[in-house]
Amino acid sequence: MLRKFALTMVLTLLCSFYTHETFAIQMSDTEALEASIKEAILKGGSGIKPSVKVKLIRLDKVPQNNYYTALFSFYSHSSTYLGEASFIKKNDEYQYAGSLNYGVNRINQTTITVDNQLYSIFYGDNFNERLGSISIKFPNKTFKYNIKSVDSPYFVHFQKLPIADEKEAYPSRITCYDQNHRELTWHQCARVK
Repeated sequence: MLRKFALTMVLTLLCSFYTHETFAIQMSDTEALEASIKEAILKGGSGIKPSVKVKLIRLDKVPQNNYYTALFSFYSHSSTYLGEASFIKKNDEYQYAGSLNYGVNRINQTTITVDNQLYSIFYGDNFNERLGSISIKFPNKTFKYNIKSVDSPYFVHFQKLPIADEKEAYPSRITCYDQNHRELTWHQCARVK
């Protein structure tokens, strides 16, 4: 009986140590990403003060690539900003890939090119779960896609585009629908405070 108790305690301690180490690694990745994003924001010269605190919300991988989009927020100039930054993972480290966008809208769309393939990135904050689905139409009117379900407080959606020039992706027309499939105004969709 004592031997089983001792074995259980040793296993518990080993699991605890592993969990602590895993958590520390995840925290250091988060801190490194936040620092990299903050550095890119400050280099952008948009008048953001060096005391700004960046919060990493989530990190999503572009399908079938080693390219990641970090969703982040920060508070400055009496406004909360939501944005995305692109990273490439090499040798188990995230390296900033030079793409950064942010604004006061709760949803936004941008494009990235990964391995000569153009992707649309649609990201946002589903504040109070107001969004049920979203439709995005591109200016050439031959291509559109739908995000059928927005089921989390923050979302990042990737879509391969059948176009090569990112200029063809703007301006896109974004239509939001609530949980009951009713169309929302742009203010209800993106600027809810």
